[in-house]
Amino acid sequence: MDLALSYAPDRIIPIPGERLSPQEQVTWARQTAEDFARDAGAHSTVAAQIETALLAVAAQADYDRRLLLVVGVDGGVVAPLMISVITHELSRQEQADFLWSSTAILPVTPRLTETDALGTGFSSTLAQRENGLDFATRRWIFFGEGTTVCAMLGPVVPYGMAFVEPFAEAVLTTASLSDFVPRSDPERLEELVSAVVRPGDDWVLNV
Repeated sequence: MDLALSYAPDRIIPIPGERLSPQEQVTWARQTAEDFARDAGAHSTVAAQIETALLAVAAQADYDRRLLLVVGVDGGVVAPLMISVITHELSRQEQADFLWSSTAILPVTPRLTETDALGTGFSSTLAQRENGLDFATRRWIFFGEGTTVCAMLGPVVPYGMAFVEPFAEAVLTTASLSDFVPRSDPERLEELVSAVVRPGDDWVLNV
């Protein structure tokens, strides 16, 4: 995957793309977490939390995705960021399957993300509940000619989304993919936004 990413090293930890053995994962996660916490001047409990998160995210590593761990300002909130390149244009149903979830417990929050290389992306932020646990995710889709870039941030505790999403969005805003040609489709973007606009959100207020 020829996907170029830039990120703040004091907020983002990249996950190795190659598959590591379980012992290699443990060694890598412990050393990486210790180094990160030391450089950030964080408490040892933060290092332990980051190590646990790195192990969980590294277990999902594969060649068809890029994985990063986003660390909030105080180190107390961490969330995985997964970026996938799909070598076809997603159908509307495939877009819906990725952007929405039947486990959402609140109306979806839609946003548009402007980038230099990937064009204008659509994102949805979801508050979800599964197995009695509440969490948040944010999902992005960037439309290309014959290619789609999808990204998902989370799961993360609902209050923690605000601490990590600016850093995740910064990664996507500056990302570039070799031979990716953005597909301009303002009508589709408007359709996606309209599909999740909540009653009253589009009212014009006279103040």
